[in-house]
Amino acid sequence: MTERDIPDTDLRLKEENREQLKKTLGPVVKGNLPERYVDKKPLIAVGDVVTDILLGQDIRPDVAIVDGKTRRGKFKKRDWTEEKTINIRNPPEVIKQESWIAIEKAILSENTTFIKVDGEEDLLSLVAIALCPLDGIVIYGVPSKGMVINEISKEIKKKSWEVINNMTEVNEGV
Repeated sequence: MTERDIPDTDLRLKEENREQLKKTLGPVVKGNLPERYVDKKPLIAVGDVVTDILLGQDIRPDVAIVDGKTRRGKFKKRDWTEEKTINIRNPPEVIKQESWIAIEKAILSENTTFIKVDGEEDLLSLVAIALCPLDGIVIYGVPSKGMVINEISKEIKKKSWEVINNMTEVNEGV
């Protein structure tokens, strides 16, 4: 697969690639999003806590990908209002093909879009980085560390695609 190719199958993370995901692609910040990132477009938030932090700063992500959970269990969020909601199913350790389609639609939409995931959204940060236009921003959380801020460049996209291309194709309807 190359940049902008949406896989025609579901993908599963290989056990040997877990370590690769522990390396963050951008800087990690604790607390609020620094002012210099606020006006980046599109701004994509992956994770309930990250989305909630941004909304607490009166920053509305263009796209928010949430699953209603944190490592500590169910997430009690503040009131989120979105212009458009897309519901998808994405099991842990998998990237479903429908997730690619939903994230691409959300990025291309004129409306702020919340993607509500039945399952787990963790690996969807890779998809968001792969599909986000250059100079956009994708923010995801790392438990106990903070938010990873990815200013989208060709280099960050390349690293994201390296992980995606190392995943196993799954055709059993996970």
